[in-house]
Amino acid sequence: MEYLARFFEPDTWQESSFTNRQGKTIRYGHATPEGDIKGTVVMTTGYADFIESYFETVNEYLDRGYQVFMMDWAGHGASEKIRAADVKSGDQKKPAILDDHIADLWQFRDQVVKPAEGKPVFLSTHSMGGQVALHTLKNHPEAFDGAVLATPLVDVKIKGLQKTMLAAAFRAAVKLGFGDRVLEGGRQKAVRKITRARRERKKDNPVRMGLHKAFMLGVRDLRAEDPTIAYADNIYRAAAALNAPGSLESIQTPVLFGIAGRDNMIDNDTIRRAARVMPQARVCDIPEASHAFWIERDDLRKQWWQSIDGFFADCHATFDLKNQPANDNTSQAADASAQKPPPAAAKGPRA
Repeated sequence: MEYLARFFEPDTWQESSFTNRQGKTIRYGHATPEGDIKGTVVMTTGYADFIESYFETVNEYLDRGYQVFMMDWAGHGASEKIRAADVKSGDQKKPAILDDHIADLWQFRDQVVKPAEGKPVFLSTHSMGGQVALHTLKNHPEAFDGAVLATPLVDVKIKGLQKTMLAAAFRAAVKLGFGDRVLEGGRQKAVRKITRARRERKKDNPVRMGLHKAFMLGVRDLRAEDPTIAYADNIYRAAAALNAPGSLESIQTPVLFGIAGRDNMIDNDTIRRAARVMPQARVCDIPEASHAFWIERDDLRKQWWQSIDGFFADCHATFDLKNQPANDNTSQAADASAQKPPPAAAKGPRA
């Protein structure tokens, strides 16, 4: 029973909600660890996912002494969903787009999350949440002391002329007033890819995968709303802006990227490029892992958590150095350090 307990909500889990800029209700939860709090982890999901499927990860952060705040994206999990067919001209509430997620994450961090005083704050996410995270780190460098991005969507996987034509088609459709139309089969295609990745893991850990399926079919309707043409257009435009010259290079927050060698959804080369150009990025590359990084088989998850532990330790050291009280000794050390060339920033790929 102790093994199964980690897949369910923690004993200290408390659920609530906040209202975003569109007036939608956004579900979130909060849990605290036993004993002293080492810091705060703000968690978000990938596309079409929900809080319940991350309870194991929440519990693992709690076991390490971190309090956790986690939200469902608008249109995902138990956050408010809008049916595109119900939207009327002039309605404020519309199906979510990526810009809404970016705004909601900052609002969550700025107005809802209550960090432990004098302790670092980390961001932890997956896939589509990685695109949101990178924009947030760029726009609000003060928001987090480190970020863990598992198999993040740094750029769309489609390349070349096909990418250019699709981006142009989505942009034109939005300008012509078709942005609120459902992208037919969009959610189903994404879910099929996610399901296929998870099915590969079922034989390795049937308990973990069985529970995830049970959560999806539970009392709450946790299925994501259907993506619209505006959502797809926003993804292409946001990814293009993020990958413009100087954009990723400007992100100063330490970032740990997780790369899955068997990923069927993400272009890993885009992650490696991001890690090369970002000043404080590093990579944990696991060749045998699939896109479902956080629910991989135990031996691969162990590698991932070892990288997270090392990354957090380095971030804590930097945080403590930056926030220690000034005195004669530290002033002298700072003066001595200033006379030495700065050490090379950690860059990927490395574990």
